[in-house]
Amino acid sequence: MRYLGIDHGTRRIGLSWGEDGLGVAVPLPPILSPSPWAGLANVIHEKKIDALVLGHPFGRATSWTKQIECFGERLKKRFALPVHLVDERLTSRQVEEDLAAMGRRKNLAKLLRERRSGHVDSRAAVLLLQDFFDELRLAAADHSAGTGPVHGRLLPGEDAVP
Repeated sequence: MRYLGIDHGTRRIGLSWGEDGLGVAVPLPPILSPSPWAGLANVIHEKKIDALVLGHPFGRATSWTKQIECFGERLKKRFALPVHLVDERLTSRQVEEDLAAMGRRKNLAKLLRERRSGHVDSRAAVLLLQDFFDELRLAAADHSAGTGPVHGRLLPGEDAVP
């Protein structure tokens, strides 16, 4: 199956994609438009996406959490694809720390350019999707060992990924 990883932000939407058989997430250009639907439709069509993986800030009941859940429902209805929710807490911070470790965050101006360009958001989407693939691998190993699957959380009404 082909998956689209989505890191939804207030100004940008980071994207990544990958196939579960390969288990590797690859960044895509972010969506910088205030209305993401056409951009998402293009990517879903071009990459022949079978399911969506959306970052969700689990553990906090905030207005942002509710907005993410509503966005997930809209994705599900608009594209008729399963939407898997994956914990997104600290993914953008992790990307920024990785950039700093690589020496790419030497000054504030460069960091701001990285953020505005959406590259941080798409790298966060890579982390989300990679976490999802890692869960699928663990679930497959648990299933073959007879201990049962562990999957990302699904929106209500979704079936677990086989």
